[in-house]
Amino acid sequence: MLEVVHIRDYALIDALDVEFQPGLNVITGETGAGKSIVVGALGLALGARASADAVRSGADRASVEAVFRVAAPSPPLSQLLADSDISLEDDMLILSRTVAADGRSRAQVNGKLVTIAALAAIGDELVDLHGQHEHQSLLRSACQLALLDAYAGADDAAREVASCVSRLNKLHREIETLEADDRDRARQADFLRYEIAEIDAANLEPGEEEALRERQHLITHAENIYTLANTAYGALYDSDETAAIDAIDAALTALEELEDIDPAFSALRAQATEARAGIEDVAEELRGYTSRMEFDADELDTVNARLAAIGDLKRKYGETIPDILAYCEEAAQRLSGYDNRDARLTALQQEREALLAEADQKAAALSRQRKDGAARMDAQILKTLQSLDMRGARFATSIEEAALCATGIDKVAFMLAANKGEPPKPLRQVASGGEISRIMLALKTVFAAQDPVSTLIFDEIDTGIGGATARRVAEKMQLLGKQRQVLCITHLAQIAAPSRAHYVVMKTTASGRSGTRISLVAGEEREQELARLLDGSVSAVSLKHARALLAEYHEKKSSTRKRKQQ
Repeated sequence: MLEVVHIRDYALIDALDVEFQPGLNVITGETGAGKSIVVGALGLALGARASADAVRSGADRASVEAVFRVAAPSPPLSQLLADSDISLEDDMLILSRTVAADGRSRAQVNGKLVTIAALAAIGDELVDLHGQHEHQSLLRSACQLALLDAYAGADDAAREVASCVSRLNKLHREIETLEADDRDRARQADFLRYEIAEIDAANLEPGEEEALRERQHLITHAENIYTLANTAYGALYDSDETAAIDAIDAALTALEELEDIDPAFSALRAQATEARAGIEDVAEELRGYTSRMEFDADELDTVNARLAAIGDLKRKYGETIPDILAYCEEAAQRLSGYDNRDARLTALQQEREALLAEADQKAAALSRQRKDGAARMDAQILKTLQSLDMRGARFATSIEEAALCATGIDKVAFMLAANKGEPPKPLRQVASGGEISRIMLALKTVFAAQDPVSTLIFDEIDTGIGGATARRVAEKMQLLGKQRQVLCITHLAQIAAPSRAHYVVMKTTASGRSGTRISLVAGEEREQELARLLDGSVSAVSLKHARALLAEYHEKKSSTRKRKQQ
């Protein structure tokens, strides 16, 4: 629902803020006061074309901001928001548009910059603007098909057809891949066999490269290791000069004599004994290490050759041995697919034939359901059009057979002849102005339960009508307002009277400049505006008539509410 519109420096508007209500809202005012300017500004926020002419004279830029409350976005709107990485904030969606004096424009949704095309697509899901062809979802063939399916109760059947076609497309792509050039497939299979054989022949083991590099390091430094280990052993245990073990033995002898004299040396003697045992252990380890050192002169060449072979495989198949082995497994699976290609292709073709038969059957059933629903729908729409003083109108849903696709086998178009003797034409080709607005009102009334667009704007809906027809239009508008938010620009008191909120647009003059302002009227102000609409002036007679109109709609509503409460 549209909650607020902020307009700055647009056309005659200096600054304007409007809060709209749920249900039926009407906008009235003198001719030339700027009623359509307000709608034009809103259209700008919904992605309509912009030009420098929209900027108020003397201003740098025009800006329009439309605030919507969207508690449960439709699937198409949710997808559009996801595509632009936009999230709802407290169920609010703010569409913003600025137009500079040089004609450049910028669009934002919830503060995020978007393209004008994205803004228009999002706007199409929020508002239907009738009176011109922009933002009229019912003019789009995809929307017409979706509404027909919803009206005919065919949504589940349509989803089943779409699922079948999606699976068919996937199968078709797989079959095309398998049916590619056999020579190319044979070359690929031979190459995979070569790669698998090369990897298998290497007999790689996880962790092998690390162990080889450690062995390579030891062999490279073997002579230095042997020399240093012997030096350490000699210094500790077997030196031509005084070895560490001899020195500590001398110390122990002295400590034992000291202990005999003073038992306080007992702890020191024990520590020295422990130190001697540690030196013996270290010396024994060094002696054992040097005795075990066996490095074949050719071993380094063997290790280097193995590392070089692993490096060659790494350059081809992966950064590590586990990566190489994983590639080999993947190649084996691909080779298996090549080798089993004929059997797989046959199975896929059989599956496709069965699925195609199923899809054709479901699409045919869906088409019958659509045609049955279209007959009922056309009759209801025609009845509604006639009630809106379009007695010569003819409405028909054209359903032509088409190739099977995600939406079935039907090409659907809403066709209308607005006047007697005219051939039916697609809705997009129907005349603009009040006539198209009444047509859309009729369609929206019929589709009120199915149409996901929550805000409807009608401009020029009262062109060429009056009297009883105006009352019937008003009744339809009021009925539609119970299920949707409706904004209507009108010159007729009969249409303005049933509204929940009544706004009056006035032209102002300040400092020698014209401007436009809009006010929500109620009570006496509303009675006076309705009186003006009735006969162009406010008189006792027109005021009486205005009060009677208000009483007719609103006292009736109040009485109905009281009866329900009782």
